[in-house]
Amino acid sequence: MRFKAPSEITRDYKSFKRFLVILETTAAYGFHDLAEHIHPLKKRLWQEHVLTGKSRPEKLRMLFEELGPTFVKLGQILSTRPDLITPEYARELSKLTEKVSPFPVEKARETIRAELGKEPEEIFREFSPEPLAAASIGQVHAATLMDGTAVVVKVRRPGVDALIATDLEIMLYIARKLENFNESLARLRPVRIVEEFAYSLRRELNYQFEAANLLRFTRNMAGSEGLVIPRLYLEYTSMRVLTMERLFGDSATKVLAEEEVRRKYDLPRIAELGVNSLLAQIFEYGFFHADPHPGNIFLLEGNRFAFIDFGMMGRVSEEERQDFVKIIDYMLRGQISLMTDTALRMTISGSFTGSRLELERDVGDLVDENINLPLDKLSVSHILEELMEMFSKYELSLKPNLYMMFKALITIEHLGRTFNPQLRIVEMVKPFVQKLKMRALNPVPYVRRFFDTLGENITSLQNLPQALRNIGGKLERGDLTLRVEHHRLNDIEETLYVTGERMSRSLLISALLIGSALIIVAKIPPFWGEIPVIGTLGFCISGLLSIAVLLDDYRKRKLFLRERLRRKRLEEEEKNR
Repeated sequence: MRFKAPSEITRDYKSFKRFLVILETTAAYGFHDLAEHIHPLKKRLWQEHVLTGKSRPEKLRMLFEELGPTFVKLGQILSTRPDLITPEYARELSKLTEKVSPFPVEKARETIRAELGKEPEEIFREFSPEPLAAASIGQVHAATLMDGTAVVVKVRRPGVDALIATDLEIMLYIARKLENFNESLARLRPVRIVEEFAYSLRRELNYQFEAANLLRFTRNMAGSEGLVIPRLYLEYTSMRVLTMERLFGDSATKVLAEEEVRRKYDLPRIAELGVNSLLAQIFEYGFFHADPHPGNIFLLEGNRFAFIDFGMMGRVSEEERQDFVKIIDYMLRGQISLMTDTALRMTISGSFTGSRLELERDVGDLVDENINLPLDKLSVSHILEELMEMFSKYELSLKPNLYMMFKALITIEHLGRTFNPQLRIVEMVKPFVQKLKMRALNPVPYVRRFFDTLGENITSLQNLPQALRNIGGKLERGDLTLRVEHHRLNDIEETLYVTGERMSRSLLISALLIGSALIIVAKIPPFWGEIPVIGTLGFCISGLLSIAVLLDDYRKRKLFLRERLRRKRLEEEEKNR
Protein backbone atom coordinates (compact mmCIF):
# COMPACT_ATOMS: atom_id res chain seq x y z
CA MET A 1 0.00 0.00 0.00
CA ARG A 2 1.46 3.35 -1.08
CA PHE A 3 1.92 6.05 1.57
CA LYS A 4 -0.28 9.02 0.55
CA ALA A 5 0.56 12.50 1.76
CA PRO A 6 -2.18 14.66 3.28
CA SER A 7 -3.45 17.27 0.82
CA GLU A 8 -2.93 20.13 3.31
CA ILE A 9 0.87 19.86 3.16
CA THR A 10 1.62 18.77 -0.40
CA ARG A 11 3.01 22.18 -1.28
CA ASP A 12 6.19 20.55 -2.61
CA TYR A 13 8.34 17.47 -2.25
CA LYS A 14 10.41 18.99 0.59
CA SER A 15 7.29 19.66 2.66
CA PHE A 16 6.11 16.08 2.21
CA LYS A 17 9.57 14.70 3.02
CA ARG A 18 9.79 16.83 6.17
CA PHE A 19 6.30 15.67 7.20
CA LEU A 20 7.35 12.05 6.80
CA VAL A 21 10.51 12.60 8.91
CA ILE A 22 8.45 14.22 11.70
CA LEU A 23 5.94 11.35 11.63
CA GLU A 24 8.59 8.61 11.69
CA THR A 25 10.54 10.29 14.49
CA THR A 26 7.38 10.77 16.55
CA ALA A 27 6.61 7.08 16.27
CA ALA A 28 10.21 6.10 17.03
CA TYR A 29 10.10 7.94 20.38
CA GLY A 30 7.12 5.92 21.57
CA PHE A 31 4.31 8.16 20.30
CA HIS A 32 3.28 5.77 17.52
CA ASP A 33 -0.36 5.93 18.65
CA LEU A 34 -0.38 9.66 17.91
CA ALA A 35 1.63 9.24 14.71
CA GLU A 36 -0.81 6.66 13.33
CA HIS A 37 -3.75 8.89 14.22
CA ILE A 38 -2.19 11.89 12.49
CA HIS A 39 -1.76 9.89 9.27
CA PRO A 40 -1.71 6.14 8.45
CA LEU A 41 1.87 4.93 8.78
CA LYS A 42 3.11 1.43 8.04
CA LYS A 43 5.13 0.09 10.97
CA ARG A 44 8.00 -0.96 8.73
CA LEU A 45 8.67 2.73 8.04
CA TRP A 46 9.81 3.42 11.58
CA GLN A 47 12.15 1.85 14.09
CA GLU A 48 11.32 2.54 17.74
CA HIS A 49 14.22 3.75 19.88
CA VAL A 50 15.12 1.91 23.07
CA LEU A 51 13.82 4.25 25.80
CA THR A 52 13.60 1.95 28.80
CA GLY A 53 12.82 3.80 32.01
CA LYS A 54 12.06 7.10 30.27
CA SER A 55 8.85 8.91 31.22
CA ARG A 56 6.53 10.30 28.56
CA PRO A 57 7.61 13.93 29.27
CA GLU A 58 11.27 12.87 28.86
CA LYS A 59 10.46 11.18 25.56
CA LEU A 60 8.73 14.35 24.34
CA ARG A 61 11.78 16.45 25.23
CA MET A 62 14.09 14.05 23.38
CA LEU A 63 11.72 14.02 20.40
CA PHE A 64 11.74 17.82 20.15
CA GLU A 65 15.55 17.88 20.37
CA GLU A 66 15.86 15.45 17.47
CA LEU A 67 13.26 17.24 15.32
CA GLY A 68 15.33 20.39 15.37
CA PRO A 69 15.27 24.13 16.07
CA THR A 70 11.60 24.91 15.40
CA PHE A 71 10.39 22.16 17.69
CA VAL A 72 12.98 23.06 20.34
CA LYS A 73 11.64 26.63 20.37
CA LEU A 74 8.08 25.31 20.61
CA GLY A 75 9.11 23.20 23.60
CA GLN A 76 10.84 26.16 25.26
CA ILE A 77 7.70 28.27 24.94
CA LEU A 78 5.50 25.41 26.18
CA SER A 79 7.74 25.09 29.23
CA THR A 80 6.58 28.56 30.31
CA ARG A 81 2.90 27.66 29.92
CA PRO A 82 1.88 25.11 32.59
CA ASP A 83 -1.72 26.25 31.98
CA LEU A 84 -1.59 24.63 28.55
CA ILE A 85 0.42 21.53 29.51
CA THR A 86 0.87 19.82 32.86
CA PRO A 87 3.62 21.00 35.28
CA GLU A 88 5.49 17.69 34.73
CA TYR A 89 5.79 18.34 30.98
CA ALA A 90 6.65 22.02 31.60
CA ARG A 91 9.50 21.10 33.95
CA GLU A 92 10.94 18.58 31.50
CA LEU A 93 10.67 20.84 28.46
CA SER A 94 12.46 23.62 30.37
CA LYS A 95 15.61 21.46 30.00
CA LEU A 96 15.60 21.87 26.22
CA THR A 97 18.71 23.41 24.68
CA GLU A 98 19.41 24.33 21.07
CA LYS A 99 22.08 22.17 19.45
CA VAL A 100 22.75 24.21 16.32
CA SER A 101 25.93 24.43 14.29
CA PRO A 102 27.01 27.91 13.15
CA PHE A 103 26.62 28.79 9.47
CA PRO A 104 29.63 29.96 7.43
CA VAL A 105 30.82 33.53 7.94
CA GLU A 106 30.52 34.18 4.19
CA LYS A 107 26.76 33.66 4.49
CA ALA A 108 26.67 36.23 7.30
CA ARG A 109 28.65 38.68 5.16
CA GLU A 110 26.21 38.17 2.26
CA THR A 111 23.26 38.94 4.53
CA ILE A 112 24.93 42.12 5.86
CA ARG A 113 25.71 43.23 2.31
CA ALA A 114 22.14 42.60 1.12
CA GLU A 115 20.48 44.25 4.17
CA LEU A 116 22.75 47.26 4.80
CA GLY A 117 23.84 47.95 1.23
CA LYS A 118 27.54 48.03 2.08
CA GLU A 119 30.40 45.62 2.37
CA PRO A 120 31.12 44.63 6.00
CA GLU A 121 34.57 46.25 5.65
CA GLU A 122 32.89 49.61 4.95
CA ILE A 123 30.89 49.39 8.20
CA PHE A 124 33.19 47.55 10.60
CA ARG A 125 36.88 48.02 11.28
CA GLU A 126 36.91 44.40 12.49
CA PHE A 127 34.41 41.58 12.05
CA SER A 128 35.10 38.28 13.83
CA PRO A 129 34.71 35.25 11.52
CA GLU A 130 33.98 33.03 14.53
CA PRO A 131 30.49 33.59 16.04
CA LEU A 132 30.14 34.24 19.76
CA ALA A 133 26.95 32.15 19.79
CA ALA A 134 24.74 30.30 17.33
CA ALA A 135 21.01 29.63 17.61
CA SER A 136 18.23 28.38 15.39
CA ILE A 137 17.17 31.85 14.22
CA GLY A 138 20.61 33.43 13.83
CA GLN A 139 24.09 33.83 15.22
CA VAL A 140 26.07 36.62 16.88
CA HIS A 141 29.45 37.96 15.72
CA ALA A 142 31.75 40.33 17.59
CA ALA A 143 32.74 43.42 15.61
CA THR A 144 34.26 46.88 15.96
CA LEU A 145 32.85 50.03 14.37
CA MET A 146 35.07 52.49 12.53
CA ASP A 147 35.24 54.72 15.64
CA GLY A 148 36.54 51.81 17.73
CA THR A 149 33.25 50.98 19.50
CA ALA A 150 32.88 47.27 20.32
CA VAL A 151 29.56 45.88 19.08
CA VAL A 152 27.78 42.58 18.53
CA VAL A 153 26.09 41.85 15.20
CA LYS A 154 23.19 39.42 15.15
CA VAL A 155 22.63 37.90 11.68
CA ARG A 156 19.62 35.81 10.73
CA ARG A 157 20.30 32.28 9.51
CA PRO A 158 19.89 31.99 5.70
CA GLY A 159 16.77 30.11 4.62
CA VAL A 160 15.46 29.80 8.18
CA ASP A 161 12.20 31.58 7.31
CA ALA A 162 11.32 28.95 4.67
CA LEU A 163 12.18 26.08 7.03
CA ILE A 164 10.09 27.57 9.83
CA ALA A 165 7.17 28.21 7.46
CA THR A 166 7.22 24.52 6.45
CA ASP A 167 7.46 23.32 10.07
CA LEU A 168 4.63 25.64 11.17
CA GLU A 169 2.42 24.38 8.34
CA ILE A 170 3.05 20.79 9.43
CA MET A 171 2.60 21.67 13.13
CA LEU A 172 -0.78 23.24 12.44
CA TYR A 173 -1.93 20.15 10.51
CA ILE A 174 -0.76 17.89 13.36
CA ALA A 175 -2.44 20.14 15.96
CA ARG A 176 -5.80 19.88 14.19
CA LYS A 177 -5.47 16.10 14.13
CA LEU A 178 -4.53 15.94 17.83
CA GLU A 179 -7.47 18.18 18.76
CA ASN A 180 -9.78 15.52 17.31
CA PHE A 181 -7.81 12.63 18.83
CA ASN A 182 -9.42 12.65 22.29
CA GLU A 183 -11.01 15.01 24.79
CA SER A 184 -7.93 15.14 27.01
CA LEU A 185 -5.73 16.44 24.18
CA ALA A 186 -8.50 18.76 22.98
CA ARG A 187 -8.52 20.50 26.38
CA LEU A 188 -4.87 21.42 25.79
CA ARG A 189 -6.03 23.36 22.69
CA PRO A 190 -3.06 22.38 20.47
CA VAL A 191 -4.25 24.57 17.57
CA ARG A 192 -4.20 27.65 19.80
CA ILE A 193 -0.75 26.70 21.10
CA VAL A 194 0.66 26.48 17.56
CA GLU A 195 -1.02 29.75 16.53
CA GLU A 196 0.48 31.59 19.53
CA PHE A 197 3.86 30.01 18.83
CA ALA A 198 3.70 31.00 15.15
CA TYR A 199 2.94 34.62 16.09
CA SER A 200 5.87 34.74 18.53
CA LEU A 201 8.29 33.05 16.14
CA ARG A 202 7.43 35.28 13.18
CA ARG A 203 8.14 38.35 15.34
CA GLU A 204 11.45 36.81 16.41
CA LEU A 205 12.42 36.35 12.76
CA ASN A 206 12.19 40.13 12.24
CA TYR A 207 15.00 41.86 14.16
CA GLN A 208 13.27 45.23 13.75
CA PHE A 209 10.80 44.15 16.45
CA GLU A 210 13.69 43.48 18.83
CA ALA A 211 15.19 46.87 17.94
CA ALA A 212 11.86 48.59 18.73
CA ASN A 213 11.72 46.73 22.06
CA LEU A 214 15.23 47.91 22.98
CA LEU A 215 14.41 51.53 22.11
CA ARG A 216 11.28 51.48 24.27
CA PHE A 217 13.13 49.76 27.13
CA THR A 218 15.84 52.44 26.94
CA ARG A 219 13.26 55.24 27.04
CA ASN A 220 11.58 53.75 30.11
CA MET A 221 14.56 52.60 32.16
CA ALA A 222 17.39 55.03 31.28
CA GLY A 223 18.97 56.37 34.46
CA SER A 224 17.94 53.42 36.66
CA GLU A 225 20.49 52.76 39.40
CA GLY A 226 23.01 50.07 38.50
CA LEU A 227 21.31 49.21 35.18
CA VAL A 228 23.36 49.29 31.96
CA ILE A 229 21.38 49.27 28.71
CA PRO A 230 23.25 48.36 25.50
CA ARG A 231 23.08 51.05 22.84
CA LEU A 232 21.30 50.19 19.59
CA TYR A 233 22.90 51.20 16.30
CA LEU A 234 19.76 51.72 14.25
CA GLU A 235 21.65 52.67 11.09
CA TYR A 236 23.18 49.17 11.07
CA THR A 237 19.95 47.34 11.90
CA SER A 238 17.37 45.82 9.55
CA MET A 239 14.95 42.89 9.35
CA ARG A 240 17.81 40.35 9.22
CA VAL A 241 20.68 42.22 10.95
CA LEU A 242 20.82 43.76 14.43
CA THR A 243 23.79 45.75 15.74
CA MET A 244 24.13 46.81 19.37
CA GLU A 245 26.82 47.76 21.87
CA ARG A 246 28.88 44.88 23.23
CA LEU A 247 28.88 44.59 27.03
CA PHE A 248 31.87 43.01 28.74
CA GLY A 249 31.05 41.14 31.94
CA ASP A 250 29.99 37.79 33.31
CA SER A 251 26.65 36.13 32.70
CA ALA A 252 24.67 35.25 35.81
CA THR A 253 25.00 31.62 34.71
CA LYS A 254 28.78 31.86 34.98
CA VAL A 255 28.55 33.69 38.32
CA LEU A 256 26.38 30.91 39.75
CA ALA A 257 28.76 28.21 38.50
CA GLU A 258 32.15 29.65 39.50
CA GLU A 259 33.00 30.67 43.07
CA GLU A 260 35.97 32.75 41.93
CA VAL A 261 33.72 34.87 39.70
CA ARG A 262 31.15 35.27 42.49
CA ARG A 263 33.73 36.97 44.70
CA LYS A 264 34.11 39.80 42.15
CA TYR A 265 30.62 41.17 42.90
CA ASP A 266 28.43 42.34 45.78
CA LEU A 267 25.71 39.83 44.95
CA PRO A 268 23.12 40.95 47.59
CA ARG A 269 23.36 44.51 46.21
CA ILE A 270 22.97 43.35 42.61
CA ALA A 271 20.03 41.13 43.62
CA GLU A 272 18.24 44.14 45.12
CA LEU A 273 18.92 46.35 42.09
CA GLY A 274 17.88 43.64 39.61
CA VAL A 275 14.62 42.77 41.35
CA ASN A 276 13.76 46.47 41.75
CA SER A 277 14.43 47.01 38.06
CA LEU A 278 12.03 44.27 36.96
CA LEU A 279 9.37 45.45 39.43
CA ALA A 280 9.65 48.97 37.98
CA GLN A 281 9.38 47.60 34.44
CA ILE A 282 6.17 45.76 35.33
CA PHE A 283 4.36 48.09 37.73
CA GLU A 284 5.46 51.52 36.49
CA TYR A 285 5.62 50.99 32.74
CA GLY A 286 3.77 47.73 32.01
CA PHE A 287 6.59 46.76 29.59
CA PHE A 288 9.14 44.26 30.87
CA HIS A 289 11.86 41.77 29.96
CA ALA A 290 9.89 38.54 29.76
CA ASP A 291 12.84 36.13 29.83
CA PRO A 292 15.18 37.22 32.69
CA HIS A 293 16.90 33.84 33.09
CA PRO A 294 20.58 33.80 34.20
CA GLY A 295 21.86 33.58 30.62
CA ASN A 296 20.15 36.85 29.74
CA ILE A 297 21.55 38.84 32.69
CA PHE A 298 25.12 40.14 32.71
CA LEU A 299 27.05 41.40 35.75
CA LEU A 300 29.47 44.24 35.07
CA GLU A 301 32.22 46.07 36.96
CA GLY A 302 31.07 48.36 39.76
CA ASN A 303 28.24 46.02 40.79
CA ARG A 304 26.21 46.95 37.72
CA PHE A 305 24.02 44.62 35.71
CA ALA A 306 22.40 44.46 32.27
CA PHE A 307 19.58 42.63 30.52
CA ILE A 308 20.40 41.29 27.07
CA ASP A 309 18.27 39.77 24.27
CA PHE A 310 15.16 41.91 23.91
CA GLY A 311 13.32 39.56 21.56
CA MET A 312 10.78 38.47 24.17
CA MET A 313 9.14 41.38 26.00
CA GLY A 314 5.87 41.37 27.97
CA ARG A 315 3.09 43.95 28.25
CA VAL A 316 0.45 44.40 30.96
CA SER A 317 -2.24 47.07 31.02
CA GLU A 318 -2.89 49.46 33.91
CA GLU A 319 -6.05 47.52 34.78
CA GLU A 320 -4.16 44.21 34.86
CA ARG A 321 -1.49 45.73 37.12
CA GLN A 322 -4.20 47.03 39.45
CA ASP A 323 -5.71 43.52 39.62
CA PHE A 324 -2.33 42.02 40.54
CA VAL A 325 -1.92 44.58 43.32
CA LYS A 326 -5.40 43.73 44.61
CA ILE A 327 -4.52 40.01 44.67
CA ILE A 328 -1.57 40.70 47.01
CA ASP A 329 -3.55 43.25 49.05
CA TYR A 330 -6.58 41.00 49.55
CA MET A 331 -4.35 38.05 50.44
CA LEU A 332 -2.52 40.01 53.15
CA ARG A 333 -5.89 41.17 54.55
CA GLY A 334 -7.46 37.70 54.33
CA GLN A 335 -10.35 38.77 52.05
CA ILE A 336 -10.97 35.44 50.34
CA SER A 337 -14.05 36.28 48.25
CA LEU A 338 -12.60 39.52 46.83
CA MET A 339 -9.29 37.79 46.09
CA THR A 340 -11.18 35.04 44.21
CA ASP A 341 -13.12 37.58 42.12
CA THR A 342 -9.92 39.42 41.20
CA ALA A 343 -8.08 36.20 40.34
CA LEU A 344 -10.90 35.18 37.99
CA ARG A 345 -10.64 38.52 36.17
CA MET A 346 -7.06 37.56 35.31
CA THR A 347 -8.24 34.50 33.35
CA ILE A 348 -9.25 34.42 29.69
CA SER A 349 -12.91 33.71 30.48
CA GLY A 350 -13.05 36.11 33.45
CA SER A 351 -15.57 33.84 35.15
CA PHE A 352 -15.98 30.38 36.66
CA THR A 353 -18.72 27.83 36.02
CA GLY A 354 -17.58 25.21 38.55
CA SER A 355 -18.01 25.02 42.30
CA ARG A 356 -17.38 28.50 43.66
CA LEU A 357 -17.31 27.07 47.19
CA GLU A 358 -14.42 24.70 46.35
CA LEU A 359 -12.50 27.46 44.55
CA GLU A 360 -12.81 29.84 47.52
CA ARG A 361 -11.75 27.02 49.85
CA ASP A 362 -8.52 26.54 47.85
CA VAL A 363 -7.93 30.30 47.76
CA GLY A 364 -8.43 30.33 51.54
CA ASP A 365 -5.83 27.58 51.92
CA LEU A 366 -3.37 29.64 49.87
CA VAL A 367 -4.00 32.67 52.10
CA ASP A 368 -3.70 30.66 55.33
CA GLU A 369 -0.43 29.14 54.12
CA ASN A 370 1.22 32.52 53.54
CA ILE A 371 -0.47 35.20 55.65
CA ASN A 372 1.35 34.49 58.92
CA LEU A 373 4.85 33.90 57.50
CA PRO A 374 7.65 36.36 58.39
CA LEU A 375 8.61 38.68 55.52
CA ASP A 376 11.94 36.96 54.82
CA LYS A 377 10.06 33.66 54.33
CA LEU A 378 7.17 35.09 52.28
CA SER A 379 7.75 34.35 48.60
CA VAL A 380 5.90 36.04 45.74
CA SER A 381 7.07 33.30 43.36
CA HIS A 382 5.61 30.60 45.63
CA ILE A 383 2.27 32.42 45.76
CA LEU A 384 2.20 32.78 41.96
CA GLU A 385 3.16 29.12 41.43
CA GLU A 386 0.38 28.01 43.80
CA LEU A 387 -2.06 30.29 42.00
CA MET A 388 -1.12 28.83 38.61
CA GLU A 389 -1.53 25.28 39.91
CA MET A 390 -4.97 26.25 41.20
CA PHE A 391 -5.94 27.62 37.78
CA SER A 392 -4.74 24.38 36.21
CA LYS A 393 -6.78 22.31 38.68
CA TYR A 394 -10.00 24.14 37.74
CA GLU A 395 -9.12 24.21 34.00
CA LEU A 396 -8.88 28.01 34.01
CA SER A 397 -6.49 29.70 31.58
CA LEU A 398 -4.57 32.75 32.73
CA LYS A 399 -4.17 35.49 30.11
CA PRO A 400 -0.94 34.78 28.14
CA ASN A 401 0.62 38.18 28.92
CA LEU A 402 -0.03 37.65 32.64
CA TYR A 403 1.67 34.24 32.46
CA MET A 404 4.71 36.01 31.03
CA MET A 405 4.58 38.46 33.95
CA PHE A 406 4.20 35.65 36.50
CA LYS A 407 7.07 33.70 34.92
CA ALA A 408 9.35 36.77 34.89
CA LEU A 409 8.63 37.48 38.57
CA ILE A 410 9.21 33.84 39.53
CA THR A 411 12.49 33.69 37.59
CA ILE A 412 13.90 36.95 38.95
CA GLU A 413 12.96 36.09 42.57
CA HIS A 414 14.63 32.68 42.33
CA LEU A 415 17.77 34.28 40.91
CA GLY A 416 17.65 37.11 43.47
CA ARG A 417 17.37 34.71 46.38
CA THR A 418 20.23 32.66 45.00
CA PHE A 419 22.36 35.82 45.20
CA ASN A 420 20.83 36.87 48.56
CA PRO A 421 18.83 34.28 50.58
CA GLN A 422 17.58 37.08 52.89
CA LEU A 423 15.95 39.00 50.03
CA ARG A 424 12.55 40.35 51.19
CA ILE A 425 10.66 40.51 47.93
CA VAL A 426 7.33 41.44 49.54
CA GLU A 427 8.93 44.50 51.16
CA MET A 428 10.30 45.46 47.75
CA VAL A 429 6.87 45.11 46.11
CA LYS A 430 5.11 47.32 48.70
CA PRO A 431 6.28 50.75 47.36
CA PHE A 432 5.06 49.83 43.87
CA VAL A 433 1.74 48.65 45.34
CA GLN A 434 1.32 51.99 47.12
CA LYS A 435 2.14 53.92 43.94
CA LEU A 436 -0.45 51.97 41.97
CA LYS A 437 -3.07 52.59 44.68
CA MET A 438 -2.41 56.33 44.61
CA ARG A 439 -2.43 56.31 40.82
CA ALA A 440 -5.95 54.86 40.90
CA LEU A 441 -7.07 57.98 42.85
CA ASN A 442 -5.40 60.39 40.41
CA PRO A 443 -8.13 62.26 38.43
CA VAL A 444 -5.75 63.23 35.59
CA PRO A 445 -6.17 59.98 33.53
CA TYR A 446 -9.96 60.32 33.72
CA VAL A 447 -9.79 63.95 32.58
CA ARG A 448 -7.39 62.94 29.78
CA ARG A 449 -9.78 60.18 28.71
CA PHE A 450 -12.61 62.74 28.59
CA PHE A 451 -10.61 65.00 26.28
CA ASP A 452 -9.47 62.00 24.19
CA THR A 453 -13.13 61.25 23.40
CA LEU A 454 -14.09 64.92 23.12
CA GLY A 455 -13.78 64.83 19.33
CA GLU A 456 -16.27 61.96 19.07
CA ASN A 457 -18.66 63.73 21.43
CA ILE A 458 -18.46 66.96 19.38
CA THR A 459 -19.14 64.95 16.21
CA SER A 460 -22.24 63.48 17.86
CA LEU A 461 -23.39 66.99 18.79
CA GLN A 462 -22.79 68.18 15.22
CA ASN A 463 -24.96 65.32 13.91
CA LEU A 464 -27.72 66.12 16.40
CA PRO A 465 -29.43 68.87 14.28
CA GLN A 466 -29.72 66.47 11.34
CA ALA A 467 -31.24 63.82 13.62
CA LEU A 468 -33.72 66.40 14.95
CA ARG A 469 -34.63 67.42 11.39
CA ASN A 470 -35.33 63.77 10.55
CA ILE A 471 -37.62 63.51 13.56
CA GLY A 472 -39.33 66.81 12.53
CA GLY A 473 -39.89 65.51 9.00
CA LYS A 474 -41.53 62.35 10.31
CA LEU A 475 -43.69 64.49 12.56
CA GLU A 476 -44.86 66.65 9.62
CA ARG A 477 -45.70 63.58 7.51
CA GLY A 478 -47.50 61.96 10.40
CA ASP A 479 -45.07 59.03 10.47
CA LEU A 480 -43.91 59.63 14.04
CA THR A 481 -45.72 57.77 16.77
CA LEU A 482 -45.12 58.91 20.32
CA ARG A 483 -46.57 57.00 23.22
CA VAL A 484 -46.19 58.32 26.73
CA GLU A 485 -47.44 56.61 29.89
CA HIS A 486 -46.87 57.72 33.42
CA HIS A 487 -47.78 56.15 36.73
CA ARG A 488 -47.34 57.97 40.03
CA LEU A 489 -45.23 60.76 38.52
CA ASN A 490 -45.03 62.50 41.89
CA ASP A 491 -43.31 59.45 43.39
CA ILE A 492 -40.76 59.42 40.56
CA GLU A 493 -40.04 63.12 41.03
CA GLU A 494 -39.58 62.61 44.75
CA THR A 495 -37.30 59.62 44.21
CA LEU A 496 -35.13 61.55 41.75
CA TYR A 497 -34.86 64.45 44.20
CA VAL A 498 -33.82 62.16 47.08
CA THR A 499 -31.36 60.29 44.84
CA GLY A 500 -29.75 63.53 43.67
CA GLU A 501 -29.49 64.81 47.22
CA ARG A 502 -27.82 61.58 48.40
CA MET A 503 -25.42 61.58 45.46
CA SER A 504 -24.33 65.20 46.04
CA ARG A 505 -23.67 64.50 49.72
CA SER A 506 -21.74 61.32 48.88
CA LEU A 507 -19.57 63.17 46.34
CA LEU A 508 -18.85 65.90 48.88
CA ILE A 509 -17.73 63.38 51.52
CA SER A 510 -15.68 61.41 48.92
CA ALA A 511 -13.92 64.60 47.80
CA LEU A 512 -13.12 65.43 51.43
CA LEU A 513 -11.74 61.91 52.02
CA ILE A 514 -9.57 61.94 48.86
CA GLY A 515 -8.29 65.44 49.61
CA SER A 516 -7.39 64.45 53.17
CA ALA A 517 -5.62 61.31 51.92
CA LEU A 518 -3.55 63.32 49.43
CA ILE A 519 -2.59 65.83 52.16
CA ILE A 520 -1.42 62.98 54.44
CA VAL A 521 0.53 61.22 51.65
CA ALA A 522 2.13 64.51 50.55
CA LYS A 523 2.94 65.28 54.24
CA ILE A 524 1.71 68.88 54.10
CA PRO A 525 2.30 70.83 57.37
CA PRO A 526 1.34 71.67 60.08
CA PHE A 527 2.23 68.45 61.93
CA TRP A 528 1.29 66.95 65.27
CA GLY A 529 4.26 64.68 65.87
CA GLU A 530 4.62 63.13 62.37
CA ILE A 531 0.89 63.31 61.54
CA PRO A 532 -0.38 66.08 59.16
CA VAL A 533 -3.04 67.98 61.17
CA ILE A 534 -5.18 69.21 58.25
CA GLY A 535 -5.40 65.77 56.64
CA THR A 536 -6.31 64.07 59.94
CA LEU A 537 -8.91 66.78 60.67
CA GLY A 538 -10.39 66.20 57.21
CA PHE A 539 -10.72 62.46 57.93
CA CYS A 540 -12.48 63.19 61.24
CA ILE A 541 -14.91 65.66 59.64
CA SER A 542 -15.72 63.27 56.80
CA GLY A 543 -16.33 60.49 59.33
CA LEU A 544 -18.75 62.67 61.34
CA LEU A 545 -20.52 63.77 58.16
CA SER A 546 -20.87 60.13 57.06
CA ILE A 547 -22.51 59.20 60.37
CA ALA A 548 -24.83 62.22 60.14
CA VAL A 549 -25.82 61.31 56.55
CA LEU A 550 -26.55 57.69 57.53
CA LEU A 551 -28.73 58.79 60.46
CA ASP A 552 -30.58 61.28 58.25
CA ASP A 553 -31.14 58.62 55.57
CA TYR A 554 -32.45 56.21 58.20
CA ARG A 555 -34.90 58.83 59.50
CA LYS A 556 -36.12 59.73 56.00
CA ARG A 557 -36.51 56.05 55.12
CA LYS A 558 -38.78 55.51 58.10
CA LEU A 559 -40.88 58.56 57.14
CA PHE A 560 -41.08 57.36 53.54
CA LEU A 561 -42.31 53.89 54.55
CA ARG A 562 -44.84 55.41 56.94
CA GLU A 563 -46.15 57.75 54.20
CA ARG A 564 -46.38 54.94 51.65
CA LEU A 565 -48.36 52.82 54.12
CA ARG A 566 -50.73 55.76 54.74
CA ARG A 567 -51.29 56.25 51.00
CA LYS A 568 -51.96 52.58 50.48
CA ARG A 569 -54.53 52.64 53.28
CA LEU A 570 -56.27 55.67 51.72
CA GLU A 571 -56.34 53.99 48.30
CA GLU A 572 -57.96 50.88 49.78
CA GLU A 573 -60.57 53.00 51.57
CA GLU A 574 -61.30 54.85 48.29
CA LYS A 575 -61.83 51.53 46.50
CA ASN A 576 -64.18 50.26 49.23
CA ARG A 577 -66.38 53.35 48.79
